Amino acid sequence: MRRKFLALLAVVCLVAVAGLVGSSSQAQAKGVEFRAKLRDPEGRVVGNVTFNVTHHAMQVEATLRPNANVAPNQFHGFHIHANSDASNGEGCIADPNAAPATWFVSADGHLSASGQVHGGGAGNNPSEPHNGDLPSPLVMADGTARIAFTTDRIDPGTLRGKAVILHKFADNFGNVPTGTESTAYTANSPAATDLTNRTGNASDRVACGLISRARLWR
Repeated sequence: MRRKFLALLAVVCLVAVAGLVGSSSQAQAKGVEFRAKLRDPEGRVVGNVTFNVTHHAMQVEATLRPNANVAPNQFHGFHIHANSDASNGEGCIADPNAAPATWFVSADGHLSASGQVHGGGAGNNPSEPHNGDLPSPLVMADGTARIAFTTDRIDPGTLRGKAVILHKFADNFGNVPTGTESTAYTANSPAATDLTNRTGNASDRVACGLISRARLWR
């Protein structure tokens, strides 16, 4: 009888310890704030992004200032980029005197896992969207924008050191049905389909900000 009691007590203790470890992990995740300061190719601050981690999700807020490279009354592509290939440079690198297509290529491609396609793709068999796919801000007539949303697709542990990128044009989120039907499009080259699957074909990168952990709050 005593052996059964001790065995049961051991199980209870293990469950309690597991619960404490789990709650401790959640507590560490909750209350972390990350930030990114967006800068244009000349280094001027043109926006701010904050990521606040809660128990179940992440609250994201972004504000944009007037930017000569961003058209008003338009949506603009907005993503987290991996910043993972040192051969392309590190961080937010841009030469304002160079071609816009070269700006911030150092941030590499979108933050994503294996098998993911930008926007989830289109058609009858869509893929999972990139983890770094974000809703597009709508820039108002005065050149400013504000967007707030909640997501559970981004692992807080992967954020630090990644880059937030604002694009020149709208993001098509991979929603371009190609084919021979009358309601579909015919791609004029493989590059068009490739850009859609990788980036939403949102064109040049016009602002960039590295993500850092700002503070821990309770």
